[in-house]
Amino acid sequence: MIEIFIPVLIMCMNDNCEFMQSAAYYKNEAQCRQQIDIQKQAMIRQAPMKIELLEGTCITARIEDSRKQT
Repeated sequence: MIEIFIPVLIMCMNDNCEFMQSAAYYKNEAQCRQQIDIQKQAMIRQAPMKIELLEGTCITARIEDSRKQT
């Protein structure tokens, strides 16, 4: 079984909330969390208005390894 971590952000501005999922995934949670921190800082710098909510998490997915011989 392979475990991957997918960074996901939620951001709310002007009473409108959006989820943003990265196209990339990470093989360990520390790398995923680091990417969330980077993305949060980028959103703060680029936001055209005050951000009401900016949170992130790593979604864990467990995938069967099809390469595994039985």
